[in-house]
Amino acid sequence: MLGSVLFFGRKNCLYSNKIKRLLKSKSKKFFYVESSFLGEKLNIKKFEQISFNYIFCFRSFYVLKKKLINNCKIAAINFHPGTPKYRGVGCVNFALYNNEKFYGCTSHIINQKIDNGTILDVKKFQISKNDTVESCLNKTYKIMFKQALKIINLLIKQDENLGKLIKKNKHIKWSKKLTTRKDLEKLYLIDKKVSKKQLKKIIRATNTNLFKPHISFHNKRFLLDDR
Repeated sequence: MLGSVLFFGRKNCLYSNKIKRLLKSKSKKFFYVESSFLGEKLNIKKFEQISFNYIFCFRSFYVLKKKLINNCKIAAINFHPGTPKYRGVGCVNFALYNNEKFYGCTSHIINQKIDNGTILDVKKFQISKNDTVESCLNKTYKIMFKQALKIINLLIKQDENLGKLIKKNKHIKWSKKLTTRKDLEKLYLIDKKVSKKQLKKIIRATNTNLFKPHISFHNKRFLLDDR
């Protein structure tokens, strides 16, 4: 058993729901919080007086405060949808823009900085020339879910497995570069003088069903029509 657990998942996420069921069945006390959008604020008052053995974050938009992290006896663990080379916002977008051959996910201990804590595990897959933002994310969430199950089950068996994971992956380090929301917004904004080759790169790295690259002209935004 894991003792007392706080789990942050994503609303309407199949994988979050499956992890939730596992954690609930293997915890003495279980608390669950869903997040829905980037920049969402977390009210931690109801958790301030509770001590947790573990905190887990899977596709959560919340940034955990120091006080909440300090309420965790063993470890607060995040499953990050990106390799250690890509920290922050828009990781998959910049990986595609940079024509990376591989992408993946990183499990790490949460500290006060974004995507910065001790790395526990990294999983990768090969990016194909036909991959899009959405197909890469689908692959990422699938292997991230398997990664989460693997690590959670190791911790269910024995808390000491956390130390073994840290020791095994101590050679893996995060990139110093942290991409922000402003960096991502800049990628989505197309310069009107862009070359055909560069435009193709930007479209591949930004175009999804929900979000479109765009140009700005006379304070008006014009979105890509890819029909």
